[in-house]
Amino acid sequence: MNDEKNDELVIGILSDTHIPSRGPNIPQEIIKDFKEKDIDFLFHLGDFTQAKVYSDLIELFGKDKVIAIAGNMDDNELSKSLPSSRDLTLYGYKIFLTHGFGGPKGVIRRLNNHYDLSQYDIVVFGHIHKPVNKKKDKILYINPGSPTDKRFTDVNTYGILRLSEIKADFNLIYL
Repeated sequence: MNDEKNDELVIGILSDTHIPSRGPNIPQEIIKDFKEKDIDFLFHLGDFTQAKVYSDLIELFGKDKVIAIAGNMDDNELSKSLPSSRDLTLYGYKIFLTHGFGGPKGVIRRLNNHYDLSQYDIVVFGHIHKPVNKKKDKILYINPGSPTDKRFTDVNTYGILRLSEIKADFNLIYL
């Protein structure tokens, strides 16, 4: 962790990049933004589509920084090597990562029916391509949307999550 960031973790969040079917690559402005912010971690919530996208992110940011989940559209290599969900604790926050399933309507209810999320502070998911930044029952639900596909939405987005001892702050960034 970089001390110049005032004792906070900075996490870049991507999902549903669908490379190359929905775009030739991850937009360079995202890579530049993550580098300029000197992110501590990069979460990718699945639907890379090709394993090369995952390996490119590892090459750019380092294996220890890239935390990824397999999505329903990922190739066999990714589906076999990445988990479908995972949990971790960062800066005292219990975080749950999953790709997700189903359409955008009722997604938070559906996630809670499928997983026991009551123990988590933050739930980060993808799949619906539609950004979400909602606090419900003391849990922060985050979906960064998609930087390359506008299914279920009219915007392309990604996110930055900042964690400190006193707060978790998610910023959605529009492309």
